[in-house]
Amino acid sequence: MAKTYIEDDAGDLRQIFEEDVLTWPHVTSRRMFGCPAYIANGALFALLVTRGIVLTHLSEVEREALSCIAVVQPFQAGSKTVHRWAQVDIDSIDEVDTVLPYVHISYQSALAEATE
Repeated sequence: MAKTYIEDDAGDLRQIFEEDVLTWPHVTSRRMFGCPAYIANGALFALLVTRGIVLTHLSEVEREALSCIAVVQPFQAGSKTVHRWAQVDIDSIDEVDTVLPYVHISYQSALAEATE
């Protein structure tokens, strides 16, 4: 199985992503699926992959809207495909700002789920 996240190949993605996301209330980070994972009050809302961001708490409508501005596919975890999770390809570090509003939506949904 190929590694989903390789730090050297990810370039500045992690640094740019974490500069924003780790400032949000109740966000922690740890490794899951071999990737940096971002958690709000115990609920996973995002993962970084080598050249992309995985969002775990978007509705179908939000995933469709995101697919209008970025390449979106299901997350592949080994041989398992997680269709509800949106993996967004990041070809240029400049694209992170375009995706961050959707990261925030995933964060808010995960945070709401964690406090229910």
